[in-house]
Formats: sequence, structure tokens, C-alpha cells
Amino acid sequence: MDGRRWSDLPADVLREISSHVCAAVDFVYFHAVCKPWRSSRDPLSKRTITTQFLPWLLAAADKESTNLRFRCIFSESSYHGKPPMPLAAAARNWVSNADGTEVRYLTVEDLCPTLHDPFTGEFSRLPDFPEDVRGWEEENPRGVIYSDRTIFLYSIRYHNDDDHRARFRAALLRPGSDKWTVIERTLQAPRYGEFCTAYHSGKIMLTVKATLWHMIRSEGGHEAGGDLLVKMPPLPRWTSEYYSRKYSYVLESRGELLWASVKIDICSDWHGVVTHELSMTVYVLQVEASAQEMKTRWVEKDVRSVADRLLFLGTPCSFAVDASRLGRHGGCAYFVYCRKPCDKVGVFSYNLLSDKATFFERLPQGWNDERCTWHVLQPTVSPIQTVLADLEAVWSSTLSC
Repeated sequence: MDGRRWSDLPADVLREISSHVCAAVDFVYFHAVCKPWRSSRDPLSKRTITTQFLPWLLAAADKESTNLRFRCIFSESSYHGKPPMPLAAAARNWVSNADGTEVRYLTVEDLCPTLHDPFTGEFSRLPDFPEDVRGWEEENPRGVIYSDRTIFLYSIRYHNDDDHRARFRAALLRPGSDKWTVIERTLQAPRYGEFCTAYHSGKIMLTVKATLWHMIRSEGGHEAGGDLLVKMPPLPRWTSEYYSRKYSYVLESRGELLWASVKIDICSDWHGVVTHELSMTVYVLQVEASAQEMKTRWVEKDVRSVADRLLFLGTPCSFAVDASRLGRHGGCAYFVYCRKPCDKVGVFSYNLLSDKATFFERLPQGWNDERCTWHVLQPTVSPIQTVLADLEAVWSSTLSC
């Protein structure tokens, strides 16, 4: 360093260094070292380099706790905190940005939906729901906010009879509109873990079962006449030696709609030893238009094309991140799975290039494999001038007392 102090590093060098600090906590620590290091991050400067932070897992609420519970599997860090306002566990229905950078919880009171920030307590009221969806909050709707600010809320409610049917309900709020578009369908009930849905290119895609998807036009209503069924090649039939579970996740990445299908074969030998064999296939939605017709189908994606990406699979949304921005090798997917009957909840990584699943980390008791949400924290570093002004205001108010 030629005798120079660390605090004398040029601002552009500091910005370059901080752009490689991917852990949100370390990023805050970095800018708390000294005034020059804090001042190096100017949110209004065009030279500011956007940092890609490591995703954290946000646990679903349980009936015994209203705390927010986070876990970063990469830095092995945990965080527990209370939200700014009391919140009933049953009301915590997450609405997440499609890229995971923001998360809100949805409440509905007398047809009035509101999105709440669980960290700051800030809230934004949305246009009222139409009368025909009164009581929808009892079905625990969740949703996704896309990059064009379209809000997509959805729920699925299984019938209590033996006809294996389920009601799917969705509500769309497009940018600039003050009216919700509501879509309802009664469909064959998907198996546990197989249901997922997304809004893509003006249409709603949802699974009906492992080999069948429904494409719904988003004009609204209850009629299914204009719907399109997107079939898959039949999967291998189960044998008497094992049974399978399938989990579906859907995400947008680089303009494509991807479907990650996780298959778990659960086997038991003569001694009662249970083993779990995991496999994953990634498909891409392919649309071929001609003068006569438009063909839509899922096509297995060449895994080499995702070798530079990391997939984070969860609910209510999944997303992909450029691996180089996190300083990690690509071609992997991360998801939570409960290894029943042992009931050990943990994070698995699946290497798409080598077709190998690895148990990454066990999660604490109380985490729910079905409803964990990936969230990319976005720490805010206030300019030093703002911090000094706030301190001066506090000092002045203290003296006046």
C-alpha cells in the first residue's frame, strides 16, 4: 500500500470491491468501516455498481410464532426478528417480486387488499376486489409482482369430495389499471407438490398434473372455452418397488419461461431402510406460430444453456441468478425438501450438468418445505450527510428535553 491508509482508497476502487461483497450483512459492515468507505456508495451516481446479494430463505409463518425467520445457507447465517406490527400467522401470505428482491405480505379486509412491508411496516393499498371474490382471503392467496409491475395473485382450493377436483382462482392487476381481472377454473386436482402457476406473455400457465398444463387467456371470467391444454410426453410408470413425489416450479429467465420438475423416488429395501433418489428436469415453453395454427409445448432444455445460472426454487415464485455475480459455479438448482418419513427439512442442491443431488443443509425445526420463500435482501446504505443530519436532529431533541 506504499504507506497509504485503507481509508484513502479511491472511491471507484471501493465501489468495485463492494460489488463483490455478496453477503448483505458483510455489505453493510463494509460501508460502516469509515466515512470515506460509506461515502463511496452514492445511490444517485451512474458509476455505482449494482451488487448481486446472496438469497436468503424466509420461513413460512407457523401458529406458534409471529417472528420473521431467515436463513442464508451460503454464509450459514440466521436472523430472527419481529415485524414492525403484530401479525397473525394465518394472514402472512407472501407476494414476492419475480426476481426475489422484494417481499410483501397480503391482507384483505372487506374486499380491500393491502401489501405490507414486513421490515419497515410501510404498506400500499391496492384497488378493491370485485364483490364475487368476497372471502377469498380464507383461501390464503399469494402472488408475484413482475418486472412490468403486473400483480398476479392466485390460490387453489381442493374440493372435499371424491371427485379429485380443485378450484383455481387468480386476480390480475395490470400497470395503470384500477380494476382487477379475475379468472376462475375448476380443474383436476394436482397432486401434492405438483401445483405451480405463472403469468407469462399475457397468459396464465398452471399445472393440472405432472404431464399436463393449462394455458388460460387473461381476459377474465369462468369459461374455459378458450383455454389450451399443453401436454407432456408420459413419464415412466411407477413400479411396486417404490413410489414417487413430484414437485413443480416455474420461473422466467432471460425472456424464457422455464419449468423445473423435481422427481423423488422413495424406495424401501427388505430391511425397511428408506432411501430417496432425486432427479430434476428443466423444460422451456416453446411457441411455434404459423398461418394455420399456434403450437405450444414444453421442450426439455439443454442443461448446458443454464450452466452459467443458479436456480432458486420456492413459493410463491422462483428465479434465476447469474452465477458469476455471486462468485459461484453455475448449473445448479436449490430447493427445500422434507425427507419424510424422517421429517428432516433441508436444502438440496442439484447439479444439472452431472445429474447429482446433494444435501446442502438441514433447516431448523418448524420450517415448512412447501412454503419457504427465497428472498434477496436489498440493504440500504444512507449517505453520510443523511446520517449526520439524523444524529443532529436526535441530539437537538435530546437537548430540548
